[in-house]
Amino acid sequence: MKIGINARFLLHPFTGIGQYTHSLITELAKNAPENEYFLFVPEFTDVDLPENCKQIRVAEKNYKSESIKKAHWEHILVPKEMEKMKLDLVHFPYPANPRKKMNMPVIVTVHDVIPWKLKAYKKKLRSKAYHFYARLALKKADHIITVSNFSKYEIVKHLKVDEKNISTIYNAPPIINNKIIFPDLDLRRKYFLYVGGYDDRKNVPELIHAYQKHIAPIYPIDLILVGGRGKDLEDLVTDEYCQRVDGKYPVKVKGNVIFTEKLDQNELMCLYKKALALVHASDYEGFNLPLVEAMSAGIPIVCSDIPVNHEVTDDNALFVDPENIDSIGLGMHKLINDSALQGELKANGKERAKDFSWKKTAEETLYI
Repeated sequence: MKIGINARFLLHPFTGIGQYTHSLITELAKNAPENEYFLFVPEFTDVDLPENCKQIRVAEKNYKSESIKKAHWEHILVPKEMEKMKLDLVHFPYPANPRKKMNMPVIVTVHDVIPWKLKAYKKKLRSKAYHFYARLALKKADHIITVSNFSKYEIVKHLKVDEKNISTIYNAPPIINNKIIFPDLDLRRKYFLYVGGYDDRKNVPELIHAYQKHIAPIYPIDLILVGGRGKDLEDLVTDEYCQRVDGKYPVKVKGNVIFTEKLDQNELMCLYKKALALVHASDYEGFNLPLVEAMSAGIPIVCSDIPVNHEVTDDNALFVDPENIDSIGLGMHKLINDSALQGELKANGKERAKDFSWKKTAEETLYI
């Protein structure tokens, strides 16, 4: 088969969709080498891909607006080129298929319904228009893949897509090579690790406050926020929760908040393996890949008590209220002081992680 894939996010390898696109393409090509994979990109990118993958550059039109430029490329230019090449099947790894029915089967991956459900993502008029269009276009897809049963339920509920047209196929930890690259960080103490985005639903300010209130004054344990440098969070690190002499003078805390640059997957996996635990206090997720990465690395998890986190971890985590800094902080405190719980979560999480692999994801995607 000749399979076309919108591979725009190969240009953004640190994003969730970028990781999904690259890992899926790599395993699809390995699992079915008889197929040809045509990867449509706005610019050629230097990325390691199997021989049966070919990048097809479709240049963007020079619109002043980046959002219009992106939408025109996704919905007009790429589908037109796909049809011209007479492909057997096309796959959009995020909601970017055209509203017009294409002359070949169309598969779309919908990772979550965040753009249609959460108010914070519906403020700008152009954003509203883009996602309104995408919602209508999804009804033209021949089949939808989503990444959790929770997201499947949400798609049926919010996008009104027939359940029989949706399949759940789990994501997996990013594919990494065996080269050990430890990040250039001054790590002198144990640490909790946060990996993820920094938009409002991630509750990172609440996590920082919880850490400063319940952990930093008591334990020589740091909190590392991967990719947190330059996110305007440094001002949240204050002496508000410090112990004080005579009620006036703050005593130096025992633990620090460390903000890093973005890290590649090898560096990130090194951090995971040496972490005390992953801590993740997000309000809403469609899948939550860092939980799978943490289980694969064999570390415990402290995370939000939300449905998808129970599904992904199979309840092998310490769950906290993401809206309550005391709940988050006391959850971290409990994990530090309960070695039996640490051991149980490590062992059970490592076993659960075996359910997630890109080979399995690719096989199920090829079946679709």
